[in-house]
Amino acid sequence: MNLDEMKNTWVQQESQNAAAITIDQRTLVEMKINKQMQQLRAMKWARIIESVLFFCILILLGQYIAQGEFTLSATKVSALILSVFAIIGLAGNIGQVILIAKVDYSQPINELQKNIYQVCCHKLQLTKLLLMSTPFYLAYVFIGFDVLFGIALFQHLESHMVWFYSVSSVLLLIVTVWLSAKLNYKNIHTDWVKNTIQFIVGERLVNVAQFINNIESS
Repeated sequence: MNLDEMKNTWVQQESQNAAAITIDQRTLVEMKINKQMQQLRAMKWARIIESVLFFCILILLGQYIAQGEFTLSATKVSALILSVFAIIGLAGNIGQVILIAKVDYSQPINELQKNIYQVCCHKLQLTKLLLMSTPFYLAYVFIGFDVLFGIALFQHLESHMVWFYSVSSVLLLIVTVWLSAKLNYKNIHTDWVKNTIQFIVGERLVNVAQFINNIESS
């Protein structure tokens, strides 16, 4: 074999290797996308189940409100407050189902990462919803006492206790609103925000949040 033949052989071999690498890379990308699509489908079904649960809670609260004569009692108001949170949870899950259905891997990377972040941060949003309901903890107590024991607890509270619970609820509301506003990818550079988000939803979402924040900052 002369030198020219050896060169031709090397060129052909390099072309074959490059083609094989391209095919392998394409296959790996397709496998990764298929795996992520399977995860998204599982997430969609989970969101649908959560939507059904929130809807059932909303129905139960509606029945509780509708029973007997409607009065502005502590228990009825408590049920209305919890119904608002149930509606927010239901709407959020329906929005998640729609968002998952719209995820398109042909989108620009920054748009795709934003959509993935919104999908994956569902647990964070649910945590924030529960956090926002904390100031209304007495709503759970009032309904619980009424359903389990048939006791209208509010009527048995003394005035100074009512003031105490009212002030504590307002303070809790201020704190929870501030915390909810801070738990956002735009504040991911803050250590406690980063650690909190990582604790709730994992390191993957933190990496996505940092990626989005870096793109928007540049």
